[in-house]
Amino acid sequence: LAAAEDVLLINVALGLDTFVVQRHGCRGNGLGCYFCSDVAAPGDSTRDRTLDQQCTVSRPGLAPAAGALAVELLVALRHHRLRGGAPADDAVRVSERLPADRPLGLLPHAVRGFLTHYATVLPTTRAFD
Repeated sequence: LAAAEDVLLINVALGLDTFVVQRHGCRGNGLGCYFCSDVAAPGDSTRDRTLDQQCTVSRPGLAPAAGALAVELLVALRHHRLRGGAPADDAVRVSERLPADRPLGLLPHAVRGFLTHYATVLPTTRAFD
């Protein structure tokens, strides 16, 4: 829906110890939505499970960390001349100089975080035709 209306959308998805912050919605940049990059087919995750097994649990610091990254991505996109239509950046070494039109840092398509390894990756997924 966001792509149909040409509106920037930033979503955050949480797992037990992983997260995804992703931007999509703006036409013209060719970036896919959350489901374009989903690697697992949808299924009934609550069938034949007890009530405590049906609850989704995340580690305590995960939601604030992912939420903070979503806010930083939004602010950085708002400072780019193309705003939500800005192309996605790939990861670079911290020692590398950033382009002049990135005053607040890289503009990734997504940030996937792994709390168990204290690591993040910046994948880019193209939209389906």
